[in-house]
Amino acid sequence: MIDIREILVRIFSAIFLSMCTGSCMFVFWMALRKIFADRIYPKVYDVILKIILIAYYVPAGYLLVNIFFDNGYVFDFTGTIINVFYAIALFWLAGAIATVLKFGERTFRIRREKERCFPCKMYVQKIFEDCKRELGIRRSIEVLQGYRIQIPMTAGMLKPCVFLPVEDMEEEQLKTCIYHELTHYKKHDIFWNYIACLMVCIHWYCPWIRTVFRKNDEWSEVICDLSTIGYVGSAKRYFTTIFEMSQKSQGIKAYRAVCLFESQDSLEQRIYYAMMYRKQKKIKYAAVIAMTVIFCGMSVTSTLAAGKGYQKAYTKWVQETEVEIEEPDDEEEERISYEEKTGVLGNDKSERIKKINLKKFKKMNTMTFKNQIKNGKRLSFSRKARFRKQNENIELTIGSQKKCKYIKAGIMDSQNKVRYIQDRGTDLIRYQFRIKEGGKYDVFIEMEGMKKMKISGMRTMLLNSCTTIMEGTARP
Repeated sequence: MIDIREILVRIFSAIFLSMCTGSCMFVFWMALRKIFADRIYPKVYDVILKIILIAYYVPAGYLLVNIFFDNGYVFDFTGTIINVFYAIALFWLAGAIATVLKFGERTFRIRREKERCFPCKMYVQKIFEDCKRELGIRRSIEVLQGYRIQIPMTAGMLKPCVFLPVEDMEEEQLKTCIYHELTHYKKHDIFWNYIACLMVCIHWYCPWIRTVFRKNDEWSEVICDLSTIGYVGSAKRYFTTIFEMSQKSQGIKAYRAVCLFESQDSLEQRIYYAMMYRKQKKIKYAAVIAMTVIFCGMSVTSTLAAGKGYQKAYTKWVQETEVEIEEPDDEEEERISYEEKTGVLGNDKSERIKKINLKKFKKMNTMTFKNQIKNGKRLSFSRKARFRKQNENIELTIGSQKKCKYIKAGIMDSQNKVRYIQDRGTDLIRYQFRIKEGGKYDVFIEMEGMKKMKISGMRTMLLNSCTTIMEGTARP
């Protein structure tokens, strides 16, 4: 049966870890861009930035923790932890809905404007088709004009449409605007705009997520500018057209549309980058390789560090909030009788129990542990069994959240001869093994018939007895 609480913990852990990975990669990108500056072609910066957008979706940190760093505690939950995650879920959902509504309103605003627009004049249609042919675009793209459209823009991913102002423009100005908007379409900037919007909706709580969104817009415009200047033939004429259009831009601003002009600051930055990179005569491949290697190495390291740090912090959180099970008094407990069985074990499926020693138990010679036991596998405490004297007792207490008939637990000597009991389908097993002959004995646990089960417990070595308390969570 699926536990919705565990799914909740895993989902928000994955969201948080993907945010950590993407944010670290973005910080590295910012630092490397300042270090390498114009020694690298801007398209490389843009490609890496697109990879960072994807990193905010890919739960690499979560997969790393789940596969390699799972110590039995991580992604487990206690009452305190699940209450915190319920609060996080409500808080995140409220912010996500507000962000979606904000982007949605601007998307519907574009659709309303499209309904008010009308087809362009024939000579504008002809120039538009000529520009499409020159850029190698074969898909049918609608071009419209509207009185409320004051700057050229492109919107629509499934049905792309270019919006132009109604005012008459010179042919060179018109070509410049059309080249720019069609270059956005050719570079799939509308698609990446949707990806960036969804990223903000998921990670709205991150303080710098809108900076990532803004940088994606800026570098999309930079790459578009450099490509369009190649078709226009003059950077001065190209930016003169944009500046003239910017003086009239009092129209709509939609995040799900790519525009010729957005703000005065962004225009100044675009001119700076265009002039800087147009002077670049030769691509320095050594710098590209060095930046790629450094970026990949730092990204992998940060993902590993984030995953390991989350595992340690979450493990400590579980240990500090879990409730210890108190053993009932012998007089009040109703004992269940078990049939003690004997046998000889092979050596082909043993796995060692991971020890998780707590400081407060060191003086008591107590070991705590938490493990996953897989189907057909056996867990034992250590390879070096403890020497126990005759008539001493080893008591096993195993608790499970679900009734499970697949647990086999007992003791084994140095010759692999065992005495064990089989779970009878109850949620609590308690049994004492009396040592009949002095020697080295170890505790073992086996499970067959289920995919895996989480067990946790504590072993205390006493003068006349050895007590082991285990609790498990069955996972079909």
